[in-house]
Amino acid sequence: MKKRTLAVVLAAMMAMTTGVTVYAEENATEEKVTIKLGFTHSNPDREVDDEVMYAETFKEYVEANSDSITVELYPGNALGNQQDTVGAVSAGTVQMTIQNSSLLNNYDPNTMIFSMPGVFNNIAEVNEVVDSDWAKGVLEETCENAGIRVLGNSCTGMRSFTCKGRELRSVEDAKGLTFRVPDSPVYTEMVNAISANPVPMPAAEMYVAMQNGVVDGQENPIQNVVIDKTYEVQDWYVLDNHTPTVMSYMISDKFYNSLSDSQKEVIEAANVEATKKSREVTDKLEESGIATLEENGMTVYVPTEEELKGWHDAYGPVCEEYMREEVGDDLVDQLLTLLEELRG
Repeated sequence: MKKRTLAVVLAAMMAMTTGVTVYAEENATEEKVTIKLGFTHSNPDREVDDEVMYAETFKEYVEANSDSITVELYPGNALGNQQDTVGAVSAGTVQMTIQNSSLLNNYDPNTMIFSMPGVFNNIAEVNEVVDSDWAKGVLEETCENAGIRVLGNSCTGMRSFTCKGRELRSVEDAKGLTFRVPDSPVYTEMVNAISANPVPMPAAEMYVAMQNGVVDGQENPIQNVVIDKTYEVQDWYVLDNHTPTVMSYMISDKFYNSLSDSQKEVIEAANVEATKKSREVTDKLEESGIATLEENGMTVYVPTEEELKGWHDAYGPVCEEYMREEVGDDLVDQLLTLLEELRG
């Protein structure tokens, strides 16, 4: 105790004589905390998996810049399925998770706006939207309503349909097929709009469902189709690019507010670095993904301009009308205006 007191006195004297503010033992008084970070993927090579890249980069940054925070990683849904893990973050019993933003829809319907079908052009445009002050304002309400603070988001690709045993070129070819979709109402509306049958199902159950013929297909971006090895149980992929996949980096608001200011700063900075690295993986997989799928026997079909218009005309207006009913005209109009501004 005497040594500690002497150290503080010496620090104070140094500050007085040099004019430099010294925060003596600031970090030494911080409460040590552990962040349990759960996510779905479990690829051992983070260079080909955006979730793993985010999680490992986040852990490395936090632990390199804070002596009071430990990050434990739980890949492969080790903390429970996707819905349960998000619920645990909301309740404050799990500190962090990486999940599809659609899982926030049941907590705050306004978050459906980030995956509105038929609106977005490409990954870069989606990232501009989710990084905007407008998006942060939407998510502030989510935090207040659900107890889930979204540190950030990333688009990991434009979602498109796969199937087996049928050439899926135009929207007419989808009629009567059964597609696995995330548990989100807007996806159900979208699939209904193309005269197909939606089956909400956790991502972890999707592969076996396709393998056993429980569903005819699914819809996901290129990198997910590669990562999940969907090509082993599907043989056709039509790039209709109906809506983006947006991954959200969620932290318990209760836990976040229990941290010191310096701990929060480390968490925020770690998110920035991990998001950057995650997006680099997405860019790389987009470039190499189609070749990988074709090498594994999958037909990747790029619709003609007329066929693409047919897809978007089928679900775009239906989903916009649904979105207006669910979240209101103002929010939809704000998104459409923002997109116009971004496109210049």
